[in-house]
Amino acid sequence: MKEIETYEESFIAGQYECDCNGRMKAGAIMSQCQAISTNHCNAFGLTIDVYRKTHTVFLLAKVSLELYGEICVGDKIRIVTRPSSPNRAVYSRYTRFYNEQGEEVAAQDSKWVLVDTDTRKILRNPPEELHFPFNLSIEQEHDFTIPKVKDAVHSGVERVTYSRTDDNGHLNNTQYADIILDNLPFSATVGKRMKKLVINYHNEAKMGEELEILTKELEAADEKMSCYYVCGQKNDGKKCFEGFAKFE
Repeated sequence: MKEIETYEESFIAGQYECDCNGRMKAGAIMSQCQAISTNHCNAFGLTIDVYRKTHTVFLLAKVSLELYGEICVGDKIRIVTRPSSPNRAVYSRYTRFYNEQGEEVAAQDSKWVLVDTDTRKILRNPPEELHFPFNLSIEQEHDFTIPKVKDAVHSGVERVTYSRTDDNGHLNNTQYADIILDNLPFSATVGKRMKKLVINYHNEAKMGEELEILTKELEAADEKMSCYYVCGQKNDGKKCFEGFAKFE
């Protein structure tokens, strides 16, 4: 059962996944998490065909990415992902990244909900055809706190283009990380090293829609750190997402 309950893969960080400092971008790390999660589900039969047959889809509710070291171009990384049994309607998945020395360099904690694609309602009990062959309690959780901000200022507009969407026609989960970091000053993203990124997903962004991006630099407890709040909202004023990024 262990090989089903936990799943691991390895990859070599490509140059296309890294930034101008040669460090792996947050969106690329999240893409690796997305890929290994899909491969894990495929391994025990939860394929896209099963979801389509049952008219269900997993939607990401919130995610936290923490960086404890660096992942640079050419680094060989081992990923270990571990899903937990659902708590009410929330499914947790914890994914760790290890370098060749066995050091944990990053970890992602993600919270998912299962949704009926016809009614768009969250399902507390999955259909009978969906069987999850793992029975693990939550081992570790990140802090998902995002400060409440009301005076963030306009920093730009992001359009949900074709290349940014997933097979549901919605803005892919990993694209939010790129949007958040692209709307911050270079002094943070280029001049410092990211330590943590939290994203709360409130409403889906569909292909062709535009999001107004609002940002604010927050006061950090440590003068060596810098923190930012980022929000994306639709034309009707509804928040699509909120994010919190911390740099060292």
